[in-house]
Amino acid sequence: MSWLSEYRSSLKNVHAEEFLDVYFFRPIAFVIVKSFYSLPLTPNNYSFMSFASGMISAAFFYQGLFAWGAFFFFLFAVLDCCDGMQARMKKNGSEFGRFVDGLVDYVSNAACYIALGFGVVKAMPMTGSIPTVYLVIAAGVSKALHSITYDHYLMEYISYDKGDGGFVQREIEEIREKIRVTKADPNGSKRRLLILKIYLGFTSLQAGNEGRELKYNSKEYTKRNFRSIQMWGLIGPAWHITFLILAFLFNHPEWLFGYAIIFGNIWMLLMLVVQQRINRGLISSRLVA
Repeated sequence: MSWLSEYRSSLKNVHAEEFLDVYFFRPIAFVIVKSFYSLPLTPNNYSFMSFASGMISAAFFYQGLFAWGAFFFFLFAVLDCCDGMQARMKKNGSEFGRFVDGLVDYVSNAACYIALGFGVVKAMPMTGSIPTVYLVIAAGVSKALHSITYDHYLMEYISYDKGDGGFVQREIEEIREKIRVTKADPNGSKRRLLILKIYLGFTSLQAGNEGRELKYNSKEYTKRNFRSIQMWGLIGPAWHITFLILAFLFNHPEWLFGYAIIFGNIWMLLMLVVQQRINRGLISSRLVA
């Protein structure tokens, strides 16, 4: 298998991946994974390295050492890709590993953004004539809105791509079944049972109300939304991460504020209009109940 074919197989869903992930962060992660492929590294090893990078980044951001914080945040973003790619390439993923990956992602991002907020406000009380604290809060709220909206349409696209509107809920049922089997086994591992319960709680929290009825023809939906999901990706996590890194690597926080508050919110509103037009055009391909 060529490196290109192997790289494509290491992606979760090449059609639903963000442009910057496919052509920047994940290729770097793939080279790292391939370079150390023969070593007995597990996906969790990469998760813990990612977590360490994230915490170091947060410490630098809090101290106002923004260039170093941006460098380690970049390292965190790359290593965060490595664990999943390693698991898919070596087929050694686990429920515990997926839980660790998600936990590291949430905790590290929260720590970095909070520390960055404090660091920026201390180092630069004013941005032009505007108190920086207002811009930090506006950028944080904007990022949260972008993430929620992007995740909604991404999950919807993946549901149609799989032809299964309840695949997340089915995964939850599979975990519950594993818990029942482990409990019924007199030799069942208590450690495995604990891990499964933790993973069940984590997956249920992530899923929310993700079970959805597929209203349209799956092929027609993915065909019409192929470009729109890429356009939604312009306010996805990878672009936010990239602007954060560039803004503080070159000491221009206004780049991040401008992207998150101005461009991001305008783009989100435009995409909501585009998405409504696309969905109206799909009425003719509704599934017959």
